[in-house]
Amino acid sequence: MSIDSRAADMLSKGFYKERLEPGECEYLLTFGDRSPVANLAVSLADRLTRAECSNTGQIYAEIEVSGGPCPLNCRFCDCAESTTSARFFEIEDQVLERYVQELGAFSDVRKIGLMTTGEGDVDELARRVGIVRDTAKRGTQIYVNTRDLEPDECRMLKKAGAYGAYHSCRIGEGTDTGIAKEKRLETIDGLVSAGLSVTTGTGPVGPEHTPKEIVDSFFETAGRRCCAADIYAREPVAGTKFGSIGKVKPARMSQIRAVFTLATSRYDFPVNEPFRGTFVQGLNISYARYGQADGKEQLYAARRRLFNNGYQRVLRADGGTNELTLAYLKQTGSV
Repeated sequence: MSIDSRAADMLSKGFYKERLEPGECEYLLTFGDRSPVANLAVSLADRLTRAECSNTGQIYAEIEVSGGPCPLNCRFCDCAESTTSARFFEIEDQVLERYVQELGAFSDVRKIGLMTTGEGDVDELARRVGIVRDTAKRGTQIYVNTRDLEPDECRMLKKAGAYGAYHSCRIGEGTDTGIAKEKRLETIDGLVSAGLSVTTGTGPVGPEHTPKEIVDSFFETAGRRCCAADIYAREPVAGTKFGSIGKVKPARMSQIRAVFTLATSRYDFPVNEPFRGTFVQGLNISYARYGQADGKEQLYAARRRLFNNGYQRVLRADGGTNELTLAYLKQTGSV
């Protein structure tokens, strides 16, 4: 089967760091996830990412520091007060310190994210940022994931030692969530203005979303001087509006991430760091949810994913690298 020549030209433009317009991205996403166009997009995005990050992967470990039923009742969220059975939770200081010490054992966790749910206390989050700053390996980048913030709260988190923040303006904001789209965008702008390295998001992507909806969501935040974007699928949650619709296939999500990777290949990052990779996260960044039950197993799996995907090195907290070999996986207890 021959490849669509127009699509091939667009993918080539992205690979060689020429501008891809939103309409071109929309066109590329009209092809099926097993089509020659989709396969070429994934291949080119992988090659581009490896070149940009010198075949070096990163580990991002996320620690939930506060959680519980959220009164905003977003219609796709497993934390929504109307559907969740979760109880309110606040991490103890000594537990947080222990997690951070464990994550620093081999100095190969570059980013530690502190996750909050719903109306989390920002003063308390800033205090916990300080705990991580004082406990983590030198150079570790501390990220926060919070509710919507005022500008002074953004500056407070930066002053406390946060390097970056995650904040997403989600598909369906204001209709499927209890938050106005404008407030989400204002928070992103406030975090950027405070000097934080902001990772934004496009999602939660469901199987019913059109290429135009996905592209519009991506470009609404991609141009706000963020440093990275996470493209993520919606997880079906029983009892919610979308619980019975299902989930986007992994091949389709790979295609979407690939198109946006190529679309932002020419992006001028406001914060520069070694071995960044590309604007769209997920290819060279491996995530580990670090908690009570299986935190260490999640970290081991994060190392294995980078190894299995062919990355030759893993970025250290101090900006150096460790060789990512089978011997290294054995040394770290990851196999």
